[in-house]
Amino acid sequence: MPEQQNNQLEGEQLLEAITRHVFLVMLKISWPKLSYQIADAIVEIKGDSGEENKEIDEEFRTKPQWQLMPEVWRKKLVNLEGRARAVLGSASVSFAARGISVLPSSRAEEVFAALSVLRTEMEQYRDEFVAEYANVIADVQSKLDEELFQKVRGKLPSSDEIANKFSMIWAIIPAGGRSGATPEQMDSIEQALLRAQDALPADNVHDREMLQDGLASVRQIQHALATRERVITDEEAAEMIDEAHAQMSEFTNNMLENMAREPRRMLLDAADNLLEALKDPQRMIRSGTINQVREAFEMVEGFEFLAGADLMSAMRECRKRLDTATPKQLNSDAEIGARLAAGLRGVRDEAADSQSATNAMRQFRRIRIRDEEPAPESEPEPEPIAA
Repeated sequence: MPEQQNNQLEGEQLLEAITRHVFLVMLKISWPKLSYQIADAIVEIKGDSGEENKEIDEEFRTKPQWQLMPEVWRKKLVNLEGRARAVLGSASVSFAARGISVLPSSRAEEVFAALSVLRTEMEQYRDEFVAEYANVIADVQSKLDEELFQKVRGKLPSSDEIANKFSMIWAIIPAGGRSGATPEQMDSIEQALLRAQDALPADNVHDREMLQDGLASVRQIQHALATRERVITDEEAAEMIDEAHAQMSEFTNNMLENMAREPRRMLLDAADNLLEALKDPQRMIRSGTINQVREAFEMVEGFEFLAGADLMSAMRECRKRLDTATPKQLNSDAEIGARLAAGLRGVRDEAADSQSATNAMRQFRRIRIRDEEPAPESEPEPEPIAA
């Protein structure tokens, strides 16, 4: 048990050390797909000439769906969602938990600002779609007979509901550990929200709803904290909690490894791509090839605390040549291309060194966890022996 407790403490300390440098971010994007299962549908395969169509048994097929979102709108919204996820993905690595990204705090302002712009674009799409929604329904009605349309119409949101189907939100996920919220802290937050609610004018419906949402979240956390205190004393529940802590430690170690290795892999791929292009005497290097390397540099710099001194030094040596490089120069001036290639090879070799990544993780783990250990109490000085 003491060894298990030590492993749990080390996992918590490591997670806290990591989250000093990064945010765990969840991005949630919603828009009305207008896709619904078709009740009582029959799926058939066309028979050979002269034969009847063959029905496919339900056991061997998925249920067909209505696809009622106009294609032009579907493409717009799929594109917008893809751009939003790319903004977060360009600066972060994936966490072991699906749907959560690990974003360096040094790049958070840049990423959230870009997401804010895209959210404004989504709000514009929402307003345009709401204005057009009656025409969308009318178009569906014109393409279906009355019986089928009535089946569809019952599934479609009303004009008043459709606007609420659009949202783009991002949240920083609390990492937990010993620095997680205490019951006392959550009680203080609840009281502050209640006082704010009392101070609002009765007709300020929007802000009152926001405060109600906040209070609901606080009360969920309070319930979870109270539940934790109740079950921690139960032997069977304690075993499950120990198992959950073990999983947390595994997730944390996976996250640490992803942060150390994934930026290096991206840099290695980008460097190899540009170096291969620079070898060709008839090369036609494009901006995208250079920008891929610049973006990989930015990714590594975001996770500098796990990059290692040697890789950061090699990147600094190469950075000036990379930042001033243009496709025209690299395609026409062999000397400029050779200088960039020389610096890039040093970066590439360091990024490919798996032992270097392992050493950087060990160094981070050793320093950060040691910092968390309490200083040993000094031994009292012995009293002088009377002569």
